[in-house]
Parts: sequence; structure tokens; C-alpha cells
Amino acid sequence: MTAGYTGPLVVVGGWGVRSDMLSDLYDLWPGEVIPVSLDDELMTGCDSVSGVADELLGRFPMPAVWLGWSLGSQVAMAAAARRTGAVTAVITVGGFPRFTETIGWPSGMPQGEFEAFAKGVIRDPDRYWTHFLLLMINGDWRERLARKRLRFWLEQGPPVSSANLVKGLGWLRQEDHRSLWGNLGVPALHLMGEKDVVVRPWSEWSGRSMQSRAGVIPGMAHWPTGEAASDCHQAMAAFLAGAREVDQWTS
Repeated sequence: MTAGYTGPLVVVGGWGVRSDMLSDLYDLWPGEVIPVSLDDELMTGCDSVSGVADELLGRFPMPAVWLGWSLGSQVAMAAAARRTGAVTAVITVGGFPRFTETIGWPSGMPQGEFEAFAKGVIRDPDRYWTHFLLLMINGDWRERLARKRLRFWLEQGPPVSSANLVKGLGWLRQEDHRSLWGNLGVPALHLMGEKDVVVRPWSEWSGRSMQSRAGVIPGMAHWPTGEAASDCHQAMAAFLAGAREVDQWTS
């Protein structure tokens, strides 16, 4: 997969999602893989995305590629911005510098839609967590198969307390990393899903750093699984090999 790269990979999961759910992205990695979930242990002691990044840099100070999915993309990018040498490159999948829509950022979730969801999580966290997981596969070009695979994870229930689900929504509401993502000092690859209804593709955003590449994976929803994950593998391998053109989906 990685054209000879055998260093470690730190994988940071997203809101309410176990990092194991992302195994299709890293199951072919030839080196050590360190999956990190935004679970109660991690979130309870942190008050921001940057706080999580600092905590993880303390745990994993060795040079590694960091891969962040969804909210985990902000954690991985914040860790890279510290410039400690621990993050040699960043890969984001279904990620975003800002989650909610605002002036100059039309790709975010509309504020009204977000606030309605946030109120629902406070009222009935299990129900709205389930709703979010179903949104993750909405539009996937092989949605029926993705739904079958999702059933196992739905049966596990939320991997984090209701209080920390709400805390994570606060981060999604408040964190705006556009400046950070535009001035990153390490190579970055941003992969988005063509069919993603949670995070609309923003590959044409002109504010990303000169060292970054971005692209849209055909048929992929928010959860990278199956053939969409295989397409991500191809893009990641070419990126880590230093190819000028990652593949037909990136620029």
C-alpha cells in the first residue's frame, strides 16, 4: 500500500465513532498502527481539539504519519501544527477545517441543521447517535452493503458517554482551523467523499496550504469502507511515495 514506507501510523477517530470502524483504511498498513478513539478517557481530560492533540503528542512523540477521520482530522492537523517532529505527514478522510457553515465557508453543515441535531443529542443521545451513524453511509454507492456492515457497530452502542458526545458537538460548533490548515508546515492529503452528506466536499477551497493535496473519492459517503476505502489506499500510497500527481481524484 505505501510503496516501501513502513513507519508507524497514528489513526484518530471521530465524534462517537470507534477508531476500529476505520480499519478498512489502515488494514494494509505495513508498519505499526496506533488506533485512537475519542473516548471518555481522552475527552474527559481535554477541553478542545488542540488539547487532545497535545495529549496525543505526549503519548506518541515518535515520528509517524497521522491519519484523522472526521473530527479526528482536526486533531491530526492540530498535532502537525505544533511542529514537534512527531507528525511527518497528515492524511485526512472526511475531514474539515471547520464543521459548520459560515461566511466564507459554505461547505459546512448549516447552523440550523446542526443546532437541531445538537438539541436532539441532549434529549435522546442514543437515538441521535444512531441517526448520525446512518447518515455516515447515506448516499454510499453501495449503501445496502454498507448498512449490513454498520449493523455490528450499531449494536455496540456509543463508545463515549452522553456528556462527552455533547462536549464533542461543542468542538464541532466552535473550532475553526482554516488558518491552521492554510499554514501547515508538513505535507497533507485531504480525501473527501463524493456522496458525503455530513461533510460536503471542499477540495476547491483556495485557502489550503501549498504542501497539501485534496481530492474527492467517487461514490464514497462519510464512512470510508469497501471499495471507497480501497480508492483511499491508492491515493494514500501515491501521496506517501511523493508522487507529483496522487491520482485522478486529487490536485
